[in-house]
Amino acid sequence: MKLLEGKTLSKEILDSLESRIEKVKAALNRPPSLSIINYYDDSPSAIYVKIKMKVCARLGIKTTLINPGEDKGYPYFLKLLKSMEEDSSIDAIMIERPLPPGYEDMKTWDNFGIAKDVDALSSLNMGKLFIAKSMDEIEKGNFFVPCTALAVIKMIKKYSIDVKGLNIAVAGRSSIVGRPLAHMLTSMDATVTLCHSKTKDIVSIFKKSDMVISAVGKARWIKADMVGENAVLIDVGTNIDENGKMCGDIDFEDVKDKVDSITPVPGGVGPVTLACLLEGVVRAAENNLK
Repeated sequence: MKLLEGKTLSKEILDSLESRIEKVKAALNRPPSLSIINYYDDSPSAIYVKIKMKVCARLGIKTTLINPGEDKGYPYFLKLLKSMEEDSSIDAIMIERPLPPGYEDMKTWDNFGIAKDVDALSSLNMGKLFIAKSMDEIEKGNFFVPCTALAVIKMIKKYSIDVKGLNIAVAGRSSIVGRPLAHMLTSMDATVTLCHSKTKDIVSIFKKSDMVISAVGKARWIKADMVGENAVLIDVGTNIDENGKMCGDIDFEDVKDKVDSITPVPGGVGPVTLACLLEGVVRAAENNLK
């Protein structure tokens, strides 16, 4: 069994940003800047906000955390977003989920501009992604794509896994992981089955797949008897089990002796996702120079 760890790739990406950050500082007379909107301090994403800010500080990226307060209402949120987009001192904007009820409306994503949307939540960034026909077009396009989906693609390339012609099952159909990832893999000539809670006989699909990618947020739900011999497993899930320990969607100990390769949790897709996000922040700042 081969371990597809992500820390090495994450370090490579972050190390490559140092010279780019220095060039931005010299040109703008300030560091690249990321503003984060987070409504709930007790949400799972709040944990990752702290990690993002810590790594940003180490790299020399300025971060600002904004807690708007749910009581201010949806119009205030849209006004805040517009003011941040018009502020030339802000290069990138990250909107943490969950948002208050009713905020994740199409109007929100239609009003989120393309230039600072480094995690590709906006209608325009997402539209550009799904119009693109090839991975080369996606990578060279002047738009952002969801960081977690991109991280999976980068790991596949890092470990020289040729997905052309492979049968790949993607579990989870969210707009920030499952659906964009399925499109990217299809653009690389894989045959993708996008699975979800209503998929019939999902185990038979998994067993026939050369690769299974899970992003459903359900602790250790994928067992050895659910996947085929020598499959490649990529675990995007980040869960906390009953003992307070972080784990993925895949039961690592149960499947490790059956599969060809697998990503760990923690230490797999997560670090690469963060690196992709910060690369996006630097790219947004570079675009700001233009």
